Amino acid sequence: MKMKNILIGIFVSSILICCQRVDNSGNVNHGIIEDAVQFRIARPTNQLVEIKKFYTEALGMKVLGSFSDHDGYSGLMLGMPNSKYHLEFTEHEIKEHLPKPTKENLLVLYFDTPEKYDAANRQLLEFGVKPVEPENPYWIGKSKTYEDPDKWRIVLFNGVYQSN
Repeated sequence: MKMKNILIGIFVSSILICCQRVDNSGNVNHGIIEDAVQFRIARPTNQLVEIKKFYTEALGMKVLGSFSDHDGYSGLMLGMPNSKYHLEFTEHEIKEHLPKPTKENLLVLYFDTPEKYDAANRQLLEFGVKPVEPENPYWIGKSKTYEDPDKWRIVLFNGVYQSN
């Protein structure tokens, strides 16, 4: 566990360093992230059909693209059309053992009105997905947490994130 925490710390530090620019005076300017025109989060699965059904039917995402048998991989990109961010799921023809997500691997979706938040929760319940207890007590009382077919967690948050 200690080694895992050290590796996670090194990974996060690497990302922070890579996403900053330093001018000649040593001042940190905006990061590389601000210049990126798209943002994709990708992860493997051994249940591509079930993942597609969950994210499109239960969460309402659209299939933005897909591919089959690309050097042994199939996959799909999901999100909202014309958005600058999306998810990618890939599956290898040889099913491999995939690490289990922790209960803090979260995809958080923010809703700007209680009506939209309630509708999203109803849609998941109608699809047959039941909420799970969040690991972090921060989410209790202001959101609902669900799991996708691979046990990765999705948080529906009642409100919009406000940065400091």
